[in-house]
Amino acid sequence: MIRLEAPASSANLGPGFDCLGIALDLYNTFEVELSETDILENCEERYNNADNLFLQAYRKGCEALGINDHVHVRFACEIPSTRGMGSSAAFIAAGVSAASVLHENALSKEEIFQLCTQMEGHPDNIAPCIYGGLIASLKASDGTWIHRQLPVHESLIFTQLIPSFEVDTKKARAALPDSYSRADTAASVANAILNVQALGSGDIQLLKEAGRDVIHEPYRAALIDGIEDVRNITEHDTGGKLLISGSGPSCLLISAKALSEDAQKRIKELAQGWNIKQLHIAQNGLLADGKPL
Repeated sequence: MIRLEAPASSANLGPGFDCLGIALDLYNTFEVELSETDILENCEERYNNADNLFLQAYRKGCEALGINDHVHVRFACEIPSTRGMGSSAAFIAAGVSAASVLHENALSKEEIFQLCTQMEGHPDNIAPCIYGGLIASLKASDGTWIHRQLPVHESLIFTQLIPSFEVDTKKARAALPDSYSRADTAASVANAILNVQALGSGDIQLLKEAGRDVIHEPYRAALIDGIEDVRNITEHDTGGKLLISGSGPSCLLISAKALSEDAQKRIKELAQGWNIKQLHIAQNGLLADGKPL
């Protein structure tokens, strides 16, 4: 069997709405081989059917290759679902990649990215999951997607805070307004540009200002019970910046100082059952038998 490892990702990073994401070293692992029928092993019963997201993505990859094969896949998933950590992107990226690697790497990495983004609808989680690191993406005039990896300063520490409850992605999108003022739009552009500069230079003070978002965070925060308590504890303790991870409810703390044991204890005592993981950047993205695609 071939072993695929798809990393978690945190999208938006404040003002980089739908275009910025970073890969983190928490993985969903898929062991795959060709089979006469589709076999989904170690899979929750509610997902053990033809609508399984990995299986849908595998079929999309096979369709691109003009074939109709079946797959045996063994799941070992560490990325929590419906938490804003790129779980669906990991399933999609691994599924399309499985179709490629099981057929002599018939798809290029770029072809895999384009197919996955078509399926996901936007690239903010897909791009870092496949390529690793911090990635910015945009839609080209011909409808394809362009992506570029951006630098992240080595001094920055990434801490994921994951509550016990879920927030449905569709509900989180529905919470956003249909339009924004000119002032908010201008602020969002400026913040996104300088936010990337802050991440690349390790300038925490700039990050605290440029990381402010006006497009999605003010609306999605209302769906995340306890976020203000977590924000107050983490930012006071580390001097860093707490951001909603994707559409939430998980949050990503970016700081130059690790979260103290006392602060972690106070967060874990909150009613929402927060789990705390200090993670590192997954620089290589999706791996096949331990190597980048």
